Amino acid sequence: MKRLNITTVACTLLAASFTFAEPSPNFEKDRKAILGMVGEFSVKFHFHETLSLNSSYQIKDKPYNEEAFEIVKLAEDSGRKIVLQHILQVDGIVVKHWAHTWTYEDQELLQFQGHRTWEKQMISENEAEGAWTQRVTEVTDEPRYEGYGRWTHHGGISEWSSHLSNRPLPRREYTKRSDYDLLVVVNRHTVTTNGWYHEQDNTKWVKRDGKNYPLAREVGMNRYERVKGEDFAKAENYWKNTSNFWAKVREIWDSSIAPATKIELKEKVNEESFHDVIGKLTKRSSKGESVSKEEIQAVVAPFVVVTPK
Repeated sequence: MKRLNITTVACTLLAASFTFAEPSPNFEKDRKAILGMVGEFSVKFHFHETLSLNSSYQIKDKPYNEEAFEIVKLAEDSGRKIVLQHILQVDGIVVKHWAHTWTYEDQELLQFQGHRTWEKQMISENEAEGAWTQRVTEVTDEPRYEGYGRWTHHGGISEWSSHLSNRPLPRREYTKRSDYDLLVVVNRHTVTTNGWYHEQDNTKWVKRDGKNYPLAREVGMNRYERVKGEDFAKAENYWKNTSNFWAKVREIWDSSIAPATKIELKEKVNEESFHDVIGKLTKRSSKGESVSKEEIQAVVAPFVVVTPK
């Protein structure tokens, strides 16, 4: 199948009319749980390897632990689609963190294949019925991973568990390790009155040179506990200045991914990473300068190669 650079793919999609089935009885409870992840939090990140799955590999004994303060903003809510944006604030430094888009009864998912490549995966109507997909994106809003599952609600607690899905190496390791290529993951989100918790059952996987095998298993727990009295003024100001810019970036990514069955992201263009070039536009936006969708498209396009439908 012929591959086309994104610049050759029309980014204006024809409007279509959809007739949605009635939401499940839990639809509003599901929405409340997702929106319950919005707020101000003290965050503790913890990961540790638990089991070697290859005779030549010795697990890392030292766990990864970090702490930070973080706000989660409601970036978009159109009913069946909710976008949450995380913003870290550490020692007065503000960093746009990951985002997650929740979509009700979505049948298209992006499945990471390793080596900066994703493929579209379709699920059936029965699998999608009553389920929510969660697409997680990088700090630059480029795709990261996506899973689907159903929310359950009991005793004032709401939980969502994903099916098994693939994701790239985490930021804590991708600059430090090159002995595996992707994670095979089950994610669980648990929302309580005090905050929410992101559990991860990770298998580190080798996929290269005709090899395809698990390396090690890892357990992760990210605790988002609500805080009061912490000064998030810098993070709030950053989001006030840049939220419109990032909304345009999300639109560009959505229109870039929509016509594809497969998407590949180049590591560098003209010796610059996508993080570098989008960073230049972000600085302009954070200073109050308007950045057009055309400028953003011109930056995104050279990095994206799609196999069209």
